[in-house]
Amino acid sequence: MTDKPIYINGRFLAQRMTGIPRFASEMCNAMHDAGLQFTILAPKDVLPVYTLGYKVIRFGFLKGLLWEHLALPLYLIIHGNPLLLNFGSYGPLLYKNRIITIHDLALLVNPSWFSRSYYWYYKLVTPVAVRRSLKIITVSNFSKSEIIRLLHVPAEKIEVIYNAVALKQTAVTGIDSSRPDQTLSHINSLKNTRFSGFIQKKYILSISSLDPRKNLARIVDAYLKSGLTEEYQLVFAGKTDAIFNMELSAEIAKRSLGYVTDEELVLLYKNASLFVYPSIYEGFGIPPLEAMALGCPVILSDIPVFHEVFGEACSYFDPNDTDDIINGMIKVLNETEYRRQLTEAAFIRLRNFSWNKSANRLIDILRKTTRN
Repeated sequence: MTDKPIYINGRFLAQRMTGIPRFASEMCNAMHDAGLQFTILAPKDVLPVYTLGYKVIRFGFLKGLLWEHLALPLYLIIHGNPLLLNFGSYGPLLYKNRIITIHDLALLVNPSWFSRSYYWYYKLVTPVAVRRSLKIITVSNFSKSEIIRLLHVPAEKIEVIYNAVALKQTAVTGIDSSRPDQTLSHINSLKNTRFSGFIQKKYILSISSLDPRKNLARIVDAYLKSGLTEEYQLVFAGKTDAIFNMELSAEIAKRSLGYVTDEELVLLYKNASLFVYPSIYEGFGIPPLEAMALGCPVILSDIPVFHEVFGEACSYFDPNDTDDIINGMIKVLNETEYRRQLTEAAFIRLRNFSWNKSANRLIDILRKTTRN
């Protein structure tokens, strides 16, 4: 389907299945299903969570950035400098024949959200990677505008390809707008899991990496002041990472499940009474889309990218206003008709997002790039 061989940077296969590795994995699966021939180049420490139905070459004794900057470019040079597609990290710094993906520019918007070493590495590397790439993929028109604004990249060099929701996660044919019920019976499906001793009430859910821009302390504050604590529990899930400049408060830590598997994620979404996402800055936002796909009503920050992605399928609040968050939670939890409207709108909105659509768009971009 393309005129020249395509290789994919498989460093993501050695990382836990979170936002960016999920994007990379689902795009590979969908492109393979569409008939695109490609080869993934990966370090040897590939995690078993990834289903590899396509050609993967594992090599080198190095890991992480060292593998990416030393072993990977050597392999590419030996094999004739083919096109390298990067879904997460940028790939070898000096390698020109590549396409990179920039999911957001939070690093440049607020350096204090990140560790000093992570910030300085990507602050120095990002402009070089942008200049030395054939194309830049990003996940929303908002992120495209940020790349233009902050990195001064010509608009024609940037292509927007949306995230989607993995079918293996949703496995639903529709959304029950009357769910969840207002009793504790919906907790039953959480029995015989590690959640059973943790979740004792109906619960309000937030899933994200545990980093400062996710604004989790604001949810805790709103929850504790809301009058909902007797009836509902507040539950967080997501991994911590040394790249984020954040120490978990005791209030967040005691409500956090930590990293969860895909199977656990589905259970959490399906049984939650409400999903809350108060992030201050995002490039897209996969967790709210997942929640919508599994029938959980969503309220989230009133920021431009969320309006682009979610439209009228969710309720919005000012992420800096505790009272506004409280009002948003209470409205969705207590007004049955409003919940029904949100879940019905979500089901319609989800039709805009498909890994197959995104893969076909990328294949078209690759076809044009390899023919030049």
